Amino acid sequence: MASVWAELKRRNVVRVAIAYAVVSWLTLQFADILVPLLGLPEWVGKFIFLLLAIGFPLALIFAWAFELTPEGLKKEKEVDRSQSITGDTGRKLDYFVIAVMAVALAYFAFDKFVSSDAPDSTEIVADEEVEPLETVPSIAVLPFANMSADESSVFFSDGLADTVLHMLAQVREIRVAARTSSFQFRDQSMDVAKIGEQLKVGTILEGSVQKSGDKIRVTAQLIDVSNGYHLWSGTFDRKLDDVFAIQDEIATEVVAALKVSLLGEDVERLNVGQTDNIEAYTEYLHAINDLNSQSIDTLTSAVAHLQEAIRLDPSYAQAYSKLGHAYLSMSDYGTMRRTEAVLAARNAATRALDLSPESSEALAVLGHAERLDRNMESAGQLLQKAIEIAPNDSVALSYYGRYLGADARPDEAILTAQKLLRLDPLNETNFISLGAGLVFSQRYAEAREVFESLESINPKNPSLSFNQGGLQRRQGNLAAAIAPLVESVNLDPDDPEGSTALGQIYLMLDMPEQAARAFDRAIEADPDHPVSRSAPLALNLYLQQNSEENFQLARELLEDRIDDRRDSRYFALYVLIDGAGKTDRNHIALELLDNLYPHLFDDPPHDLDKNRNAVFFAGRALLQSGDIDRGAHLIESYLAINERYDEVYHVDWDSIASQLLIGDREAALKKLDQFAETKYSHSLDRTVLQHDSVFDPIRDEPAFIALMDEYRENTAEQRQILQAMNEDTSGH
Repeated sequence: MASVWAELKRRNVVRVAIAYAVVSWLTLQFADILVPLLGLPEWVGKFIFLLLAIGFPLALIFAWAFELTPEGLKKEKEVDRSQSITGDTGRKLDYFVIAVMAVALAYFAFDKFVSSDAPDSTEIVADEEVEPLETVPSIAVLPFANMSADESSVFFSDGLADTVLHMLAQVREIRVAARTSSFQFRDQSMDVAKIGEQLKVGTILEGSVQKSGDKIRVTAQLIDVSNGYHLWSGTFDRKLDDVFAIQDEIATEVVAALKVSLLGEDVERLNVGQTDNIEAYTEYLHAINDLNSQSIDTLTSAVAHLQEAIRLDPSYAQAYSKLGHAYLSMSDYGTMRRTEAVLAARNAATRALDLSPESSEALAVLGHAERLDRNMESAGQLLQKAIEIAPNDSVALSYYGRYLGADARPDEAILTAQKLLRLDPLNETNFISLGAGLVFSQRYAEAREVFESLESINPKNPSLSFNQGGLQRRQGNLAAAIAPLVESVNLDPDDPEGSTALGQIYLMLDMPEQAARAFDRAIEADPDHPVSRSAPLALNLYLQQNSEENFQLARELLEDRIDDRRDSRYFALYVLIDGAGKTDRNHIALELLDNLYPHLFDDPPHDLDKNRNAVFFAGRALLQSGDIDRGAHLIESYLAINERYDEVYHVDWDSIASQLLIGDREAALKKLDQFAETKYSHSLDRTVLQHDSVFDPIRDEPAFIALMDEYRENTAEQRQILQAMNEDTSGH
């Protein structure tokens, strides 16, 4: 035995074994670091270990059978013992082993004493108050497959999945992908890993529903997207009126499978606000289906279904909160007057909160209604409470982002929009909201990237084209704004807002004939829409014609309390106040303003921050009428309120005009310098600056002259560009 050991040592087999073991250990340590770093599959590390294990006996056999000589590698039996250099080779192997062991020791010391003291990635991110997605249990609920013979039951299976999703979204410790994104994978045979990657979640809940008479079978599976393993599965055979118990069971068992430590209140809140009336629930599911494919027709249908659900179950809290959301959506579409929508939404949300005080959606709806009424403090409190209760509530996040933007907190609004997009990464509206916020904050390059991302998902989205046109306009690229706006009109010809925006760009290009055609198209699409009704104001104002007709139209629109959709009321207010000053009819303007905004004419005026534009126009009308004290007070109040908005966003022409109205010429010139940095914020800017007499005191100032010259030069240049673009298009 001793002779065998001596021979193993002489042939350096022992040294080779030691060197191989040390190198293998070090290789595995590096593999443990590099495999996840490079995003390689887990099996790569296992494969490396297997290769090293197989190679070990082969290395020993090779060391026994062969010897390295000055002439090269030879079989050991062919080497003359007197010429053997195994001793020299052995010493070299010793040096090699020592060097490798030194590296291994250094790595061990670093891993033990240095890296263990460093904060992990979770701690680093926590310092930045951004929770890494991989540390949060996350789930997407896919639409449940309808296995019933009746294909019309698909909305029922969708509704079941939607309700489970809503219940899970109440749990603070789970990140739940929103329905708009997760339901896009209906009937797709895509691998769960790819779905998880697109939705940025770690688990997928999928299932099926089969109805037969008054019986229902629901199957559900919770799948780990990293390996495809089932974390949980369940089959529920119940009577149809037990569907509510099924929802509770699925949600509760999924939460348990995700190993989330629930707060007691979360468990209690999972099914708060629901109904046990199957007919009311069916109406609610129809409404959900309508709301998630929003259009003018489906919104009307959703309201009808929700009203029927409430008739069937007057204590159905979720139906009330969803009804409030539907009313506000109708206002967004311009199909319901804002004042009517806000009142109806407020009533519905208040009733929902009476029945379910912790309803995040009802709080969000009420908060948004408060914002639209410019009750900003209460709006912020309500929306923050909604998000605190349900951080995954996409309605609450969306409304909160809009509140932050209106409150001159653009950075926070953009962060909220980004969070909403992570939660709902395939929702096209979220891309639009984020992009529009970036445009308004003059972060144009970032906005362009967001719109390009949406374009890769759906290049035929009319809102995308509309906002791409707005992005170009804000940068002064008026010619480049035409094509996307034309595309928006062609994609959605029934929406008059695209045609109106197109007409305003043509006015900025000094192309009134084309503008008139665009406005006519808007009126043809929907003559009762606020933007269609106010379109003639912009054209007449630009052409400086039909002044009396314009004055009477503005008066009519304001008496009708037109919504300020795309500045429709703003145009009417300007035409009315400007016309009243020129024709000494300020009493008409003041009477109308008093009816619209009575709080501005109280003594003293109050709630001035609720209607900033109204404060300006009322102050100007009072000054024009000779009521200097009250007029100056309102104008000064407007400047004080507007200062934060001027700093955060951009200076509008009315800030310059306000300084001139109270006789502060130097301050007006400073505002003019700020205005010149973003001079394409509004289609009305150039027309007002060119024709409004309020600017006469600075009209001969070099800065004012330079601004107007720049307007003319850019307009001429942009018309040439547009002509070249049209010729290039027609040539091809």
